[in-house]
Amino acid sequence: MNKFSEIGAEVGKLVHDKRLAYGDSFSRSGECLRQMFPKGIKPEQYDDLLTITRIIDKLFRLANDPSAFDENPYRDIVGYAILGMNRHSESPITQDPHSEANIS
Repeated sequence: MNKFSEIGAEVGKLVHDKRLAYGDSFSRSGECLRQMFPKGIKPEQYDDLLTITRIIDKLFRLANDPSAFDENPYRDIVGYAILGMNRHSESPITQDPHSEANIS
């Protein structure tokens, strides 16, 4: 087997294992979004939509196996909430996250 086939097999196994642990959030999240946005999604909602979609994925993890793969979905949700709060703040942080000016 060549290196690309090995990588493909490894990724395929990981996707399979995570789907067993977390459920099928990939196929089912769309229905959640259709329920939340029955009139469709406006371009100005795209940034929040991305945050919502990521949180939905974490909710599926919480509902199925919150400790799988040593991940912490609550921590991820808090991180997304902080990013969303920053996006909607009066003075959002927009600097390069790798800049030393952001390190406290």
